[in-house]
Amino acid sequence: MLAIKNMSACYGESRVIRSLDLDVPDKKVVCLIGRNGVGKSTTLKSIMGLVRTPEGSIELAGTEMRKMAPYDRVRLGIGYVPQGRDIFPQMTVQENLELGLKAAGSRERVPDYIYDLFPILPPFAKRNGGDLSGGQQQQLAIARALVLKPKILILDEPTEGIQPSVIEDIGEAVKRVNRELGITVLIVEQYLDFVLGISDFIYIMEKGEIIRQGETGSLSADEITRIMTN
Repeated sequence: MLAIKNMSACYGESRVIRSLDLDVPDKKVVCLIGRNGVGKSTTLKSIMGLVRTPEGSIELAGTEMRKMAPYDRVRLGIGYVPQGRDIFPQMTVQENLELGLKAAGSRERVPDYIYDLFPILPPFAKRNGGDLSGGQQQQLAIARALVLKPKILILDEPTEGIQPSVIEDIGEAVKRVNRELGITVLIVEQYLDFVLGISDFIYIMEKGEIIRQGETGSLSADEITRIMTN
């Protein structure tokens, strides 16, 4: 589904990522983990075209995206939820969801499966997004990214600052998105229990490079923790 080959990424003249290779197979859940500041979020921003990527290849379903504008990448089939969620606080829940449709030029209505995945949203449809709790805002942000049923859903730190019960709800929603809707998922995350509970494959990053990778069942929590703390 998503294939990154020999990619570099820069902020100004500073090269943060060098020669990165990363594959996200179709209809799988892949997690990219690592300590703060190692380049995980930069990797996602590179996929979205939000940072400069002077070298390498970024393909989605066989289409090269490295030189595409961010909005063209979204239209190609990417649903992206950045760290911090980026909902519109002065717009209602319903308006936030509808904006996800309009941004891609769609005149369709919000599909029913969104409310099935996130049942907390309908009661708050007319409430401003800024009035929701952090966990509710995160669910709204994910729902907005899913309104067009993208080929791949990309989430940056979806559990950050969220209470455990809501983390469980988000984890269950992600698994249903993958299994029932067939949407591929790529997640940057640090909460290891969450990662082990939802992922098929794990990449561990250090200083802009992948230092370990494997199917989730092949890597124990102790082994991952040891690699990340060395």
